[in-house]
Amino acid sequence: MAQSAREIFPALLGNDKLKNTLSADFASGKSAHAYILDGPAGSGKRTAATLIAQAVLCENRSDPSHPLPCGKCPACRKIAGGLSVDVLRISNGDHATIGVEAIRQIRQTLYVAPNDGDKKIYIIENAHRMTVQAQNALLLSLEEPPPYVMFLLLTEDSSALLETVRSRAPTIKTELFSAAFVTEYLSSSNDLTPAQKERISAAAHLCGGALGSALNLLKNGEAELSLYRTAEEFTSLLLTGRKTDTLVFVNTALPKEREKTRTMLTLVRFALRDLLASKKGGELLFFTELPSYARRVSIRRLLELSEAVVQAENDIAANGAQQTVLTALVCGG
Repeated sequence: MAQSAREIFPALLGNDKLKNTLSADFASGKSAHAYILDGPAGSGKRTAATLIAQAVLCENRSDPSHPLPCGKCPACRKIAGGLSVDVLRISNGDHATIGVEAIRQIRQTLYVAPNDGDKKIYIIENAHRMTVQAQNALLLSLEEPPPYVMFLLLTEDSSALLETVRSRAPTIKTELFSAAFVTEYLSSSNDLTPAQKERISAAAHLCGGALGSALNLLKNGEAELSLYRTAEEFTSLLLTGRKTDTLVFVNTALPKEREKTRTMLTLVRFALRDLLASKKGGELLFFTELPSYARRVSIRRLLELSEAVVQAENDIAANGAQQTVLTALVCGG
């Protein structure tokens, strides 16, 4: 299965560390019996898990003239279509957690030999949602699985897994991308509607560097994208509006949920960064074009406000009263 890092997982953007680690493991014939894929929602964990399963079962995995996985053999096509009986996915579904019963079902099928290939792969999605009892029930299978079994644990927070679980599988983090890269990636699509094109910049900043989340925001995230427009208007009011008008905006237009407010303030920081960058001819990341007031605002004012916004974010994160924090930002920022 020897493949160079450039040839493994060609369908997966970036993620060089993941590719290099698995390329070396596959090339040496010593791939682990379990891997933990750690990253935020939309960061490519499911895509990576599917590609790993394809690479392990690919019918052309020993042929260096093919990429790994080839994506075209019957095994690869079955896995891509969710039709392979040798790739089993476990998830919490509509439940808050993955309970011990789901792990018992794994153990009931663990010693049933693979049907098509020479490996059987269990993909546990949202592994951080496993209860402590479920994780303990999984331990024995992770410690001494049959030689034909591989586990892939997908998690948004590997620290939520027991240390005993983490010690039995290497953890590989999925890669996050810069807003500039995400913007370029989204803009390269040929089938965007005019409305979606207008959302690109907002989606690139709200996604937190996760391409999957960016695509979802672009197509389905109108509610989330409204935060971007709120941040844009709030930035304008902080820099050019009267304090009374800005306080009215705080009371009537800003989100009431603490996490949404923190996200909105982060976006305000991005907007202020653009305004600072514009003073030296830097690249715009938040704005698609500079607002009319950009030239009138001094660098000193932008730096002072940026510092005040960071303080407001920290105060809200520390459970400060949201209304008090935002009022202080408007009146003193």
